[in-house]
Amino acid sequence: MIRTPLAITQRTFQALSTRNYRLFFGGQLVSVTGSWLQSTAQAWLILQLTHSAFMLGLLVMVQFLPNLLLQPFGGVIADRFPKRRMLIATQSSFAVVAGALGILVGLHQVQTWEVFLVVTAFGLINVVDGPTRQAFVPEMVGGDQLPNAVALNSTVFNGARVVGPAMGGILIATVGTALCFDLNAISYVAVIGALWLMRPKELHLSRRPRSTEGALAQIREGAAYARRTPEVLMVILLMLAVGTFSYNLSVMVPALARNGLHVGATGFGLLSASLGVGALLGALGVAYAGRAAVPALLAGCAVFGIFLAGAGQMEGIVPAMALLAVAGAGMIVYSAMSNSIIQLHTPAHLRGRVMALYLWVFLGTTPIGSPLAGWVEENFGSRATLAMAGSVALVTAAVGAALWARRRPRGDYSSSADSPGKLADVATA
Repeated sequence: MIRTPLAITQRTFQALSTRNYRLFFGGQLVSVTGSWLQSTAQAWLILQLTHSAFMLGLLVMVQFLPNLLLQPFGGVIADRFPKRRMLIATQSSFAVVAGALGILVGLHQVQTWEVFLVVTAFGLINVVDGPTRQAFVPEMVGGDQLPNAVALNSTVFNGARVVGPAMGGILIATVGTALCFDLNAISYVAVIGALWLMRPKELHLSRRPRSTEGALAQIREGAAYARRTPEVLMVILLMLAVGTFSYNLSVMVPALARNGLHVGATGFGLLSASLGVGALLGALGVAYAGRAAVPALLAGCAVFGIFLAGAGQMEGIVPAMALLAVAGAGMIVYSAMSNSIIQLHTPAHLRGRVMALYLWVFLGTTPIGSPLAGWVEENFGSRATLAMAGSVALVTAAVGAALWARRRPRGDYSSSADSPGKLADVATA
């Protein structure tokens, strides 16, 4: 069947037909671009202050350390309180912290410890914001449009990943880093405004737990559900391996540009842009498909691994860029499918806690994996680092495929009526 461009566009962006999600999508588009501005500027700022790549790596570790230590407690908060109100609070907190750093830099009073304090604060806020934001998506769109909405969130992230650093580079070169932090603080107004403008009556509100049990008991409840649900358990275990050994691109891509291809900062920008463009195209493909299936997840993981390892063995920047673009597409197919499958297989009243477990292995492995990737790069070179990372992803996909074949899969989970994540089965309150 041949589809017209209009039909393809409508199918790819179907979740935008929901007013509340459309507001959220627009706010995120502005805010995530601001976040990439800040990420670019803070990396440059710490290099200016310390002249140390090690300190930059330490900054990344510190930013994600709260996810490793506290993420499950963020899931308890996400399930216990109204998600829309919590997001207004977390996004406002992000804005205040970013604005404070912008003022310090603008006044030329910033010190290294203050930058570390700011990224620690961002990490702590994200412990709550991450699972709350992930679990809020099904409340906006319902079960049928969930895979499409998850994929569109990926398009926002990866579109901003291309635009934000480019804007940041121009601003840093012309006016300095302070404006990047100021613009990021202002960008949160878009998300806060979108959340305020939503119609609460149109949300698919989930039943909040009324248990008097403590936080640890509620974390155990979410972990027990993940452990006894094969689809959820498999996704989390696969991400544990891939997140630790293969997703440390903020370490591997700069090393490839500097030590593997010897193309400097300009080449690093081109490699990063190629990865981002491929990821953006992959996210649009997932959005068009509108379905979440384990075979697609495993295929995305395998493609990511094969082409990531291949990019590290190239002698020229152009073939490396091409392979990284395909790796980026595979990476997003894998991560978007992982996100959707967990959401669709988790009851709404547990979704915050189970998504926190997923984010725990997705983000919390960064403080472990990044130093490991740096050690391999320093001792064996960037080609060995990417070969290791790609091989782990490929082996993980193969192991997952073997396990899934033994389970005799029932099909895809885009809108199955008997899926435990089906929003219509959950009482609204």
